[in-house]
Amino acid sequence: MKKTDLLIISSLRQNAREKLTEISKKTRIPVSTIFDRIKMHEGSIIRKHTALVDFGKLGYNTRANIILKISKGDREAMREFLMKHNSINSAFKINNGYDFLIEAVFANIKEVEDFTDLLEEKFSIKAKQVFYIIDELKKEDFLSNPALVSFGN
Repeated sequence: MKKTDLLIISSLRQNAREKLTEISKKTRIPVSTIFDRIKMHEGSIIRKHTALVDFGKLGYNTRANIILKISKGDREAMREFLMKHNSINSAFKINNGYDFLIEAVFANIKEVEDFTDLLEEKFSIKAKQVFYIIDELKKEDFLSNPALVSFGN
């Protein structure tokens, strides 16, 4: 990846709504180049333009990371269930004895308990651990400061 591309991506990670002219001033990359590079990378390196939301301010005060070990026969059905469930913010296939790591968002702890009860009713769960998120210290920060971007070589 070129230095130009990393600077552009880093600027977008810092503030995706910043005007291209402002990014151009900071990075000394022509606006036309920035525009072309963004378009070129959309759908590949830039997978999605999104907003980071403070869920608590929307009434969703409970977040949990849940790790699950599922019977082999239920893994695909679990994957499909997680992909469709509204409360799942992120889902990952993982290793080291577990199958899935999910980050879920709920209004309260009772909703988390109802969700985990539903999982246990629908699927053959061999192991489950629930970790409640107490405080978010850092999120989506990697490659978000153009001044700190490493270019290798």
